[in-house]
Amino acid sequence: MKKLILSISALVALIVPTVSHSMFSRIGQRTNYTTATNFVRPEKEDTQKLPLVYHEDYNIRFFGLENRSPFDSKKYGKVYKYLIDKVGIHENQFHKPEEVTDEELRKVHSQEYLKALHDSASETFAQIIDDPLFRFLPNFITRKKGLRPMRLATGGTLKATELALQQEWAINLSGGYHHAKKDEGGGGCAYADISLTVCNVFEKNPNAKIMIVDLDAHQGNGHESISGPDKRVTIFDVYGETMYPQDHQVKQYIRFNYPVDPYIQDNEYLAIIKKNLPRAIARVKPDLIIYNAGTDIFEKDPLGNMDISEDGIKQRDELVFRQALSQKIPIVMVLSGGYTKESAGIISRSIENLIKNVIPQYKPEVTQYIS
Repeated sequence: MKKLILSISALVALIVPTVSHSMFSRIGQRTNYTTATNFVRPEKEDTQKLPLVYHEDYNIRFFGLENRSPFDSKKYGKVYKYLIDKVGIHENQFHKPEEVTDEELRKVHSQEYLKALHDSASETFAQIIDDPLFRFLPNFITRKKGLRPMRLATGGTLKATELALQQEWAINLSGGYHHAKKDEGGGGCAYADISLTVCNVFEKNPNAKIMIVDLDAHQGNGHESISGPDKRVTIFDVYGETMYPQDHQVKQYIRFNYPVDPYIQDNEYLAIIKKNLPRAIARVKPDLIIYNAGTDIFEKDPLGNMDISEDGIKQRDELVFRQALSQKIPIVMVLSGGYTKESAGIISRSIENLIKNVIPQYKPEVTQYIS
């Protein structure tokens, strides 16, 4: 094992860091809607915790190989630490997810694809993150260091959705793998966590209506291909028209489709959301909103090709949460993409704003958990 680690370290030292698009990227009584769909929320569980989901193993540590990408694969822990140190949330107030199982994943992925992720883990993972170096690693290392964090994050999205249906809001401090399809991964996304949580909701509530609000810089072609054909699912997607993945085949499933030009700025971007999201929600009357909150729209992001400020991102997140909470529509937020070292700080401060200034206006009890 020592020889193996040394050989890997030597290999890393010989390779000049490169940037790929996606390495490591990637319900009680309700107003009107409950009656319309016979939607039933699960019983509440631990009320001593906030609906925030985190696991220390979300963070990807890969013998330094993760540093080949601008994506901060340890940003999840930084957000967690910020919420403890700066917002005053105690570590015991977070929920810890379980790793998703293959049995669960078979609801949205083919057996052949899952077999490839196990038997040919390194080669498959290298394709997903678009970095050929990883194909040379032993499969067991890739399964543990690369895929397990994503399986935990997928479990985190499932857990956060359960919590959102109980408490009307939840945030998974990871997840948002919106490029993963039934038979393949891509864009740094191995597991279709959004589509899997959609599937789980429908198993318990077949008449539910779900809206996916995808505001990552890139088109959410994974959940569009898996969940899009289901008429109970509505997709609202704002993304860079000229950016990866340009998956035109599945665009037919985006009901509210807003491709934008490169380097769009705050005013124009936020105007699209302010004008169109309330209309979409009013038309659909969803029972659940899944919010894919990528920070790759940030102005310094090398892969987002947009020009949105940190304040613009904070305003965006606040807009989405206010639309949901003001109408008592449960909302679950996942973090998705973001390829700058500033990403963790931007996410942290935006969540701080949500927890301190937005959510308490609709859920006053939240204030007892923060200092």
